[in-house]
Amino acid sequence: MEILKKERIFKGKLLSIYRRIVKHEDGTVWERETASYNGNAAAIVAVDGGELVLIKQFRPSVEETLIEIPAGRIDQGETPEHAAVRELEEETGLKAVNIEKVAEFYTSPGFTDEKIYLFYADKFEKGSVHLDEGEVLRIFRLPINEVNDYLFSGKIKDGKTFIGLLLWKVRGYER
Repeated sequence: MEILKKERIFKGKLLSIYRRIVKHEDGTVWERETASYNGNAAAIVAVDGGELVLIKQFRPSVEETLIEIPAGRIDQGETPEHAAVRELEEETGLKAVNIEKVAEFYTSPGFTDEKIYLFYADKFEKGSVHLDEGEVLRIFRLPINEVNDYLFSGKIKDGKTFIGLLLWKVRGYER
């Protein structure tokens, strides 16, 4: 595979859209439109006192309120770990005392370069909620004994949350 041409066709506040001309190994040439998130994100599975600390947030792109793990953009010069701790505090008021990196993954590499760094935390200090401008969300505490119902009944539709909760279960953190 070879990128023959890359042209930005849109630049917004959070993302850019590119037209890429790609030459495949068989010699065929294809045009693809891709989105660049202009950065990466960090997300955190937070378990506090037998409950998962989640948020409910309206997402205009899908026109639904989704249940999600706390997450957000990694600021310029910031580490993924720091971003995860910052986002958790900003969105829930919990400040993680120690965190563990669980995974990193591309959210949808068929059209975007966004990568999410996923963390786990279960020890906290009290912090303070301070949402970003225009951000509206509600804290949602899910008892850990209800996680399977939420995962397998379609109540969790957000990819990072689905991956985060499945990895949390697979790694045995729920015990």
